[in-house]
Amino acid sequence: MSRLRWEGIYLMSDALLQIKNLYKKFRGVQALDDVSLDIEKGEVHSIIGENGAGKSTLIKIISGVVRADEGQVILRGESILNLPAAKIFARGISASYQENSLFDNLTIAQNLFISSLYRYKGFNFSWEKAISGARKILDYFGINNVDPLETVSELPPETRQIIEILKTVSRKADILCLDEPTASLTESGAESLFKLLNDLKSKGITIIYVSHNLDEVLKISDRITVLRDGKKVETIEKKSADKSILHQLMIGREIMQRQRQKAPYTGEKPVLKVLNAGDGGKLHDISFELYKGEVLGLAGLVGSGRTELAWLLFGLSPLKSGNIYYNGAVMPGLSPATAIKKGIMYLPEERKLMGLFLGQDLKVNITSSKLDKIRRGIMINFRKERILTEEVLKSLGIKYATLNQLALKLSGGNQQKLLFGKCLFTDPELLILDEPTKGIDVGSKEEIYELIEKLVDEGMTIILISSEVEEICKLSDRVLIMVKGKIKDVYKGDKINEKDITSCYLQTEKRK
Repeated sequence: MSRLRWEGIYLMSDALLQIKNLYKKFRGVQALDDVSLDIEKGEVHSIIGENGAGKSTLIKIISGVVRADEGQVILRGESILNLPAAKIFARGISASYQENSLFDNLTIAQNLFISSLYRYKGFNFSWEKAISGARKILDYFGINNVDPLETVSELPPETRQIIEILKTVSRKADILCLDEPTASLTESGAESLFKLLNDLKSKGITIIYVSHNLDEVLKISDRITVLRDGKKVETIEKKSADKSILHQLMIGREIMQRQRQKAPYTGEKPVLKVLNAGDGGKLHDISFELYKGEVLGLAGLVGSGRTELAWLLFGLSPLKSGNIYYNGAVMPGLSPATAIKKGIMYLPEERKLMGLFLGQDLKVNITSSKLDKIRRGIMINFRKERILTEEVLKSLGIKYATLNQLALKLSGGNQQKLLFGKCLFTDPELLILDEPTKGIDVGSKEEIYELIEKLVDEGMTIILISSEVEEICKLSDRVLIMVKGKIKDVYKGDKINEKDITSCYLQTEKRK
């Protein structure tokens, strides 16, 4: 039991960490508004809420990366509010943030142990021991296919995410703050993480866990705190929670279950026709047709070829065999520039790596996809750029401070909407969506779903790639099941349900 001083009054508390009346404002936006909660030793305490609710800001204040305007953060009876991050780290708080903090030009071993350098003077640090320690950490997590000497920039997104988490875990902290740790993980990777967290919890480590995935929150949490618009709504025990209760607390309303009313596409000419297409690597003998106003879902495991097919259709990878027809005309030598001119646009899975210019303002991010719309001769019409950007931001309900705000400063949900805005600025007829709701909360997902339905109602054609089978079922008119670079089956009507789709690609993978 720790003794705490609060405004001249000494209080007694069993909490390891106390957050008292925190306030934080960014350029007129109230990120945290009088937030208070206790974190107990050895618990998994999840923080949930919509994008922009203040979750990441709270984690960053606790770990010393962001300074609070008012309030207190008390660790073991001692105030640590607004201490430098290094001093908070030395007191036993380690954090993994939503934005990747790895050094791309360093090896895995160097990234895992770089935080240990401050403990050593001169040349006493042994990189040989660091490499050996990195191997032990990777083995514990079941990562046997990477070398600790491999450079981080060469790693796929999932492995980078795992290294980010392991960097936090390897610091031997008393409190681990994890912000969206499973955003880039496969199901098996997430299960390995949960196993690790349960092991750490059994050793008395306290975990503050931020996630949009309510299933995993309910799986691993002891208690759950809900934030909405920067304010604490409630802290509840896991045994008292379910998804419907958490949805209600997060967004203040019930989630409406939707299922598209699917119409048969008979007697129509296809907008897109793919015949025996292949990329010479992952994809083999791909054939399908796509019709105007249709949502065509692509389902399958990660690595099944869904993203590779999107790249092929957008010209990011070359067509090595077969043919692609768009509006009845063959499209040889397709490139992204040609695709955009013809009315095809691609929304990538990795918005931070492939989609947005995080270090640029909102105007650049929206208008860079089609500069012809704001060009006057060889010059940019800056007035038109502002007007058109404001129109896009308003139409998508993006929350921002000023047009000069960097994309990096937006919440995850607003970044995803910004990426949608960038795509829609090209006036596409065919929009390819690769994991369009990845890493965003349930409320923002609903807004994306409504946007997709609105676009389709206006005549746009959409290819939807998603690892969430529920999402595929809600939005798709037809579903292609992909397995190891080939189309295994096509589902429509009543066959579009989670059980049949999942069974199809899982059973096929097992047989192979």
